[in-house]
Amino acid sequence: MRSSILFLFTAILLAGCGDTIGDIKQAAAGINSKANEAATAISTDVHSIRAVEMEFDNQTFTINDLFKTILRDVQWYYDENGNEQQLKITGTWQDNGLFAEENFSEIEKQQLIENSEIEVILFFQNGVIDEEKTTVTMSQNRQTIIDQKGTEALLNFYTIYTKN
Repeated sequence: MRSSILFLFTAILLAGCGDTIGDIKQAAAGINSKANEAATAISTDVHSIRAVEMEFDNQTFTINDLFKTILRDVQWYYDENGNEQQLKITGTWQDNGLFAEENFSEIEKQQLIENSEIEVILFFQNGVIDEEKTTVTMSQNRQTIIDQKGTEALLNFYTIYTKN
């Protein structure tokens, strides 16, 4: 008797959940589909911008090669406004000569390796980089310790890349 009541109670609960589970599955499929569409649309633009080639010191390399070599834990963010595209690259510092003019002590270098964030923002007009608008910042514990703008900031990255 007891097992019959338990079985009947379970059957009633499951009967009511059938539609709900179906609705949840359908909603999840819709969300996944929209997320995949968005990722595909954005990633195409990001990948094409990351594939832009540059030449410096008789070497040709892509934006992707440049930042994947110099920074650790690289992440890419793309935005487009009319004819201007913006690519924000974030990553963490590694001791490869980047910001060597700051003469960081060994203790400071270790702290930068562990908890710094570098942000580089590149601007493009119709797919061509506008080096003058480049911004580079490095922060540690939410405090900006490096703030550079213009072509010179980007040339530092080019120099480090070609030396390695």
